Amino acid sequence: MPKTELDRVKVKTLDSQFEYILKELFEYSPREAKAIVEAANEVYQLKHYDPSYHESKDKIVKTVISKKAKHGPVLEDLPKVQVTLTKSITKEDKALFRIENKSALRRVKILRMTEESLDQGGLLTQEDLADILQVSTRTIRRDIKKLKAQGFNVQTRGTYQDIGPGVSHKTKIIKLYLEYNTYSEIQRKTRHSPGAIKRYINDFGRVLLSIKSKLSIKETAHIVGISERLVKEYTELYFKYNSSEYKERIADIVNIAEEKASVKTEAKKGVIK
Repeated sequence: MPKTELDRVKVKTLDSQFEYILKELFEYSPREAKAIVEAANEVYQLKHYDPSYHESKDKIVKTVISKKAKHGPVLEDLPKVQVTLTKSITKEDKALFRIENKSALRRVKILRMTEESLDQGGLLTQEDLADILQVSTRTIRRDIKKLKAQGFNVQTRGTYQDIGPGVSHKTKIIKLYLEYNTYSEIQRKTRHSPGAIKRYINDFGRVLLSIKSKLSIKETAHIVGISERLVKEYTELYFKYNSSEYKERIADIVNIAEEKASVKTEAKKGVIK
């Protein structure tokens, strides 16, 4: 059983994922499952296989614990999934770094990657985050504590199992905007770049247009380019704030989304060169 932080990271591999499937679905013993995996590695020459081969310049591939895994069993006996995460520094990240500092940038990455993993059916641990970001678990714990103090739900495995899936940081940012906070106020409260805030609001506006068009959650997620989980959160947020108090803000968001949609439609027709 893995005892150190490094051991807990190493045990989450494709081999262990394959062994779990053999034991759980085909009822092989641990020894038989291990032997089959070793034989497969030998026959198909997988010893030198590197999952990073499938990584792009901006993404990394990570084997993590499935969100369906129960609490308690040792890591070797838990179901695992492969997830693709955004590790690279984006244009928005660079803007945030200029405004804030390295710690704020790392916290944004923590929020982004934990939510990306959850959307793909996996849960990152503090050790996973420390391994990806090349910092100590103590630093990760400190970052998570800071994020929670700011009102964010950090979707690590421990948090997910304790309190379930909370709302994403994107939903929290939209909530602040609906409550008439300015871009500067939201940036100060959440430590997110103005570019990221604007993008989240634009996506929210597109979800509102989809609701208006009576599209399904699945259709909306595909069109907007966000997860079904986030579409559900945005939809719930809209119905919660769809009142006279926030009517003006919602109308502004919808109008901007309609203008952008109109421009794209005209461009496709050839009106805009």
